[in-house]
Amino acid sequence: MKIAVCGSNKELDKEITKKAFEIGKELAKREVLLLTGSGKGYPYKAAKGAFSNNGKVFGVSPAKDEEEHINMYNFPTDAFTKIEFTNLGIPGRNLPLVKEANAIIIISGQIGSLNEFTIAFHDSKVIGILENSGQITDIIEEIAKICDKNGEKENIIYSSDPKELVSLVLNKLK
Repeated sequence: MKIAVCGSNKELDKEITKKAFEIGKELAKREVLLLTGSGKGYPYKAAKGAFSNNGKVFGVSPAKDEEEHINMYNFPTDAFTKIEFTNLGIPGRNLPLVKEANAIIIISGQIGSLNEFTIAFHDSKVIGILENSGQITDIIEEIAKICDKNGEKENIIYSSDPKELVSLVLNKLK
């Protein structure tokens, strides 16, 4: 099972940072491979949470190689079991990131997270939203209502509790 954690590349709120870390720990506990865009912010905290719980974390980098990943993008390497260098830039790496995942979880976020949401929504993937995490998560429900054509919005799960969110996403995948 593979779940991509997407979201803000900045940690805007200490409580949300803790919740992101908990999401990662919970995914690792359930032996789920955590995927991220290999950047910073809340997805990185989720990666650190998974890594701290002996989980596997796969980064999908926009860079062509590790040197560009570190020096041009200023992205971390310490919380990843493996990093795939796509040379697709941002937002190009979002497509393989979401396509590779069975589901995604969004924590806060802006345009990149919205792009990841629309890819997953279009593919009718299960989407977990960490409620009250701010930014686009505050308007996702309205976007889903507007864009829903074939019941895709039924694949979206909302919770402000990290453990419950992971549990609901995994149950929806069964």
